[in-house]
Amino acid sequence: MMSDEDSKPKSTDPEELSRLLEIELLQKRAEWKQAAGRARTIRMVSFLFLFLVILGALLAYFFIFSELNGNRAAPTPPPASTEP
Repeated sequence: MMSDEDSKPKSTDPEELSRLLEIELLQKRAEWKQAAGRARTIRMVSFLFLFLVILGALLAYFFIFSELNGNRAAPTPPPASTEP
């Protein structure tokens, strides 16, 4: 069974508690910085992807309409008539 000494919280020095809390906060701060770095990387990659999609759409638009205008600019000659 558990004795009374085991169930009582251990009394610790306030300076030791302060030091332990400081260490824990330093660890949390390091984790937050890593998470912020990952979020920044994901955001930059998503903007790059969006930029590439828009650039690809603009290039496709330019290519398609330049081809259509090229076909209109060079009309086919009328068929030669075989009648004298």
